[in-house]
Amino acid sequence: MNYEEQVKLFIFNYYIIFKTERLEPNYNPILGIKDIDYSRTTHIWDDELNNIIPALWYVLHLPRMGFDVTEMDIDLILGGHDEPHNIIPFPYCVSDRKIQQIINKGLVNPTLIICEDEVYEEVMKDSTIPKSLLGIVKTSELSSDLLHEQWDKLQTHIIQNTTNDGTGLKDIECNLTNSNTRGILTLLPLANQFGLLKKIMKDAEKFKNVDSCNQFNISMHHRIIELANAVSKRDREFGKKLDKLLKENINFRGVPLVITMPGIMQYQIKNAGRLKELPENEREVVNILGYHRAMAKNALYLNIDFVPQEAFAELAKLEEHCKKAAESYKTKIDNKYIWRALQKIGKILNSKLEQFDLNIIEYVSQITVFSDFPIGLAILPGCSAPLCCIKPIIYRPLTPLTKAFQYETVKDNQVYFGKKCKVIVAECVEKTDYIRRYCDGLTNVLREMIQHNQDMQLVVEEISSINEFKSMLKKHADADILLVSAHGRYNIECNKAGLVIGNDMWMVDDNDISVPPVVLLSACHVSPRGRGVVSVGDLFIRAGAKAVLGTFIPVDVRRNSTLIVRLFTSIIEVRKGWSNMRTLDEIWSYVVCTNAIHEILASDSSNLSKLEVWANTKNESGLFPIAEFKNKYSVGKLRSRQVYEDTEKIIRELAYRDGIGEYFDSVIKSKGYFPESIFYQFIGQPENVFVRNWIFEKYANERNL
Repeated sequence: MNYEEQVKLFIFNYYIIFKTERLEPNYNPILGIKDIDYSRTTHIWDDELNNIIPALWYVLHLPRMGFDVTEMDIDLILGGHDEPHNIIPFPYCVSDRKIQQIINKGLVNPTLIICEDEVYEEVMKDSTIPKSLLGIVKTSELSSDLLHEQWDKLQTHIIQNTTNDGTGLKDIECNLTNSNTRGILTLLPLANQFGLLKKIMKDAEKFKNVDSCNQFNISMHHRIIELANAVSKRDREFGKKLDKLLKENINFRGVPLVITMPGIMQYQIKNAGRLKELPENEREVVNILGYHRAMAKNALYLNIDFVPQEAFAELAKLEEHCKKAAESYKTKIDNKYIWRALQKIGKILNSKLEQFDLNIIEYVSQITVFSDFPIGLAILPGCSAPLCCIKPIIYRPLTPLTKAFQYETVKDNQVYFGKKCKVIVAECVEKTDYIRRYCDGLTNVLREMIQHNQDMQLVVEEISSINEFKSMLKKHADADILLVSAHGRYNIECNKAGLVIGNDMWMVDDNDISVPPVVLLSACHVSPRGRGVVSVGDLFIRAGAKAVLGTFIPVDVRRNSTLIVRLFTSIIEVRKGWSNMRTLDEIWSYVVCTNAIHEILASDSSNLSKLEVWANTKNESGLFPIAEFKNKYSVGKLRSRQVYEDTEKIIRELAYRDGIGEYFDSVIKSKGYFPESIFYQFIGQPENVFVRNWIFEKYANERNL
C-alpha cells in the first residue's frame, strides 16, 4: 500500500449536508457594520447551519481517523501533534440542481454523510452523490445504537484493509453524551487506547453539571497521559501505576490547553446592534470548536463565559491611546498607563476565572484561544508579565463565527518549510517616505542573514499598487513566508483596519488571490481588537494563510525591525538544528519572552538611545554588555512570569557596574518602558507550521522533494 492509499484509508471524511436557499460560489466577506443584520447574533452565525448542530456533536463521538480504532504504539500516540475530525459542512440547494450537481463533485471519499432531514429525500435520489462507507443518515436517526454500529464498521474496515494485521481495540462502544457529560469527549481518543472508556462513561452518568464534569475530565485526562508515559518507558509495573494514578493528583505540565472565550464589545452592540447575550445556538457552536480542537491535540478544554465588556473597553482605550500618540508629535505613549491597563485587564479577566482555572493555565504547555479578545495581554495574579510572555498562545478569532467554524472543523494540511524556505518581502512604503530608510535597513539585514543560508531564499519586490501586489503573489506562488512592509490604516468610523498600498487602503478581500502559508504584517494597527473592526489580518487567513502576524497598535519602525530580525534569527537557528523548537508558535513565544532586554534598553526614546549605545559598546573587558546579559548574567535567572522585572534587575546591576546606573534609574523612573512585542499576535494555526520536523524531513528525502 503506497502513501496515498494509506492516507485515503486512514483519513475519515465526515460530510454534513445542510439545506440552503442559494448557492454563492463567489462569497464576499463582511466589511462594514451595515453589511448585515446583526440583530439575532452575537458572533455572526449563519442560521442555515442551526439544524446540523446535533450532527456535529454526533461526529465528535466517532473516531477521528483510522488509528483511533486500532491498537497504537504509545510513542506514536504521545507524539501525535494535531489529529482532528475532518468535518465538512456541505450545502444542498433543491432549487438549483445543475449547480448543485457540479458542487457535488466536492464530496470526495466520504466516510459518512449526515443529512439534514428536510433535504434527505432529495439527497437520496441524487445520483451525483457518491457512495459513503457508512451510508447516508439523516439527523433524526442519530443514536447511541447507530454510533456503536458505525464504530464497529470502521474498525472492521481498517483491520481488513491493513496489511500489517492491525489489532482492533476492545470495548470501544461509546454512548452519546448530553450537555452535562460532554466534558469526557476530550478523553475518548486516549481512553479507547487504554480500555478506560467504560469506566469513564459510567462515571459520567453521575455528573450533575458541567463543572463536575470538567473537574473529572481534567483529573482523568492527566492520569491517562501519565499511564501512556509509563507504558512508553516500558514500565513493567504500569498496571500498578495506573491504580496509583487514579487515586493521586498528578502534574499538569506538558499538556496543551484549549480555551473558548466568547464575548462582545459595547461598541458593536451600540453601533451594529449585535446581541449582548450569546444565543444558545452560538453557545453550542463555540463549545463544538473547543472540543474539536482539544480532541485533535489531546488537550484540556476550558470554556470561559463571557468576556466582560469592561475588558474590551479597557483594550479599546489602550489602543486609542497608542493611536493618538502615533498621530501627534505632542503626545507620547504613557508607559506607566500601559502597564496599569494590562494589570486592569488581568484583574477583569481574573473575575471570570476560578483558582482551578488559574492552576491549569499556569501549568499547561501551550494555549489555543477561540476568542475576539487577546487574552495574552492580561497580567494575571501572581505575575508581573503578560500571559503571552509566559505561554505560547494561538489566537482563533470567533467573529464571524461561521468562518471560525469552517476553518476549524475541516482538517487542513500541516505546513513544513522543506529543504528550501522562500521569503518574499513586499515593500509597500514609498521611497520618499521618511521611514523608508528603516524599512531598507531591515531588508538589508535579512538579505545578509539569508544569503549565508543556502536553504533559504529572499526576494524583495517593490509594490506601489494593489494590482502589483496581486501579480507578485502569482509570480511567487511557491513562497513560504510573505513579509509585508507597509503602513497600516485603522479607520474606526468605517470599522476597518487595512494596508495602505499606493493610494488605496486594501483589505485583501478579493476572491482571486492566494497567499503564502505564513504572512508577517510589518505595519501599524492592522489587527486591533477593542472595537471589533474588520481586520486585514483576519482576511489574510480567508485568503489562504495558515498563520498571520499582526499588530493591535501603531508600532515603532525601529523596534519592529529588531523584532522581525530576531524572529528570522530564531527561524534560521531552528532550521540548523541549534534549537529544540519546531513550530512557529514556539519560536514566536520565545522571541516575545526574550525581547524584554531590547524594550528596556529602548526606553530612552531618543533616536540614539544612550542605553542602547552603552549596551552595544565594548566595555573595559572588551565585551558588549548586551552580549554579557544574554550569554552569562541572564542564563537561568529569567522567570517567564516576571521576565520584565528580572531583566530590569540584571540590566541595572550591569549599568551600575559600568557607571551609568543612576542614569538608568532616572530613565526607568521617569519614563518606564514600553512592552511593544506583546501587542503583536499570531492568528490561525502557527502551531501547524513546522520550521523543522524530522518526520517530514525523512518523508521529503525519501521522495526527493
